[in-house]
Amino acid sequence: MKRIFSIFGLALLMVLVTGVLTAAAPIPNVTFNLVQGLPSTMNIGDTYTVVVEVASDVSFNSATAMPSFQYPGKGVVAVQGGDRAGSGTSATLVVTFTAKSDTLRMVNNQAVVFAVVGVRFQGGYVAVQEYTFLVTVPPQ
Repeated sequence: MKRIFSIFGLALLMVLVTGVLTAAAPIPNVTFNLVQGLPSTMNIGDTYTVVVEVASDVSFNSATAMPSFQYPGKGVVAVQGGDRAGSGTSATLVVTFTAKSDTLRMVNNQAVVFAVVGVRFQGGYVAVQEYTFLVTVPPQ
């Protein structure tokens, strides 16, 4: 009888320890602040930079900003592939865009441009914020 209780006790202890060890860490509090976006109208050849500040109450492994488009290669394009910051609790990220061609054949005569910012934490948690800009580029 004593042996049954000790096996039961050991099993219960294993369950409790497993539950404690696998308990999720608290989700970090991340803030994204759009410092500068894209204007609603750009002329061909105009260049503007999207600036986003990221802050977290927990140190992150990296922060990344990337461009994305509804019409890749047309209207408004990215000058560079994005921006990255290493570990820390804050970062300022930039993505620069140039108006390449007019947007007359696009829906509502606008290029749909996205800047996507992600922050990766230890353990695999990622916080993401997407910024959408509708930009008209008139013909020259």
